Amino acid sequence: MASNKKVLFNARIFDGTSFVKETSLCLENGVIQGLGAGHKEGDVDCGGRILAPGMIDLHTHGIGGYSVMSPEGLKKAARLYPRHGVTSFCPGAGCACNADIRRYLEGVLAFVREPEGAGVLGAYLEGPYLSAPNRGANPAGMLRTPSLSDYQDMVGEYGSLVKRITIAPELPGALTLIECLAGDGVMVSAGHCAPTAGQMIEAVERGVRSTTHTCNGMPPLHHRAPGVLGEALTNERVCTEFIADLVHIDPILIKLIHRVKGPQNCYVCTDSIPAATMPDGTYCLNEGEVTVKNGVATLGDSLAGSTLTMDRALRNLVKKVGIPLEDALRMCTSTPARAIGAGGRKGMIAAGYDADLVLLEDDLSVFMTIVRGETEFQASRES
Repeated sequence: MASNKKVLFNARIFDGTSFVKETSLCLENGVIQGLGAGHKEGDVDCGGRILAPGMIDLHTHGIGGYSVMSPEGLKKAARLYPRHGVTSFCPGAGCACNADIRRYLEGVLAFVREPEGAGVLGAYLEGPYLSAPNRGANPAGMLRTPSLSDYQDMVGEYGSLVKRITIAPELPGALTLIECLAGDGVMVSAGHCAPTAGQMIEAVERGVRSTTHTCNGMPPLHHRAPGVLGEALTNERVCTEFIADLVHIDPILIKLIHRVKGPQNCYVCTDSIPAATMPDGTYCLNEGEVTVKNGVATLGDSLAGSTLTMDRALRNLVKKVGIPLEDALRMCTSTPARAIGAGGRKGMIAAGYDADLVLLEDDLSVFMTIVRGETEFQASRES
């Protein structure tokens, strides 16, 4: 196989934790070879822009009118994510019947075998083991009581594709299932739930390592009943995910999460639905119709995912919340990579890591996105 070695030079490089003194790096066959490489004619002049690891979205349901639940929609969505700096993602399935979950997993398997655009890190199941009062936009009729046998019936032969699941830890049988899935390397998140602090402590002991869209789908913090939120914010073993659209949680809460957890233990997601990047209007989601007005998606009185993209989330953190750029980049790259168990190959600019990169303008808009060493988006060539 012919080598496709190239050098990116004249860049301000953020390596996943901090900005470094080197201004160039070498890629070959989809892998980063090292920093500080010399360049030649035909290599890529970054023009002094910020070069960072590609952004990672561990919680997205779709974009551009396409649902990741559909095999064809997953392919089309994956081609759109690089426009927003995303190089890896977990396509999220909402609560659905077994047949629909199997079709979704079949689509994930087909995509993993023949990837296009942003890469899939694994399937994400947001449910069906959720608390009814905290289910949000998930249909009540699709909720179930957790058990290993029910889970195995649902995923069938595709269990190895599942890399993340959201479970309400207080449900009967949840702790046993959490322990089994965590033991198999699945990232188990507490979400759409209302456990006591004691129940959450036990869930962490069994293997819960993150929270799903922290503050949303869970009771607020109470001074005598700290619950899931109090334990998540104070337990170093829990990585807190949050939606940075400034609608789901107030900027002050984002500051609090960042200050308490640190950029190494909290990360950004979009929870985007197919309406992301689309005009206001009415869209189908699960079994209901979602109304999008001024970019905010609702189903009745409940927020129904978001229309956020990762590049806009990054700009929100830096420009509107006041998070330092290094921390904000870390929360979009290396922290989610580590949370999903891909920290040894994703989320960093270092020798041996996948050549998944984003080149950002000073205003943090995306100029170029590189996936597996190949340019998937460049602003000068595409609208």
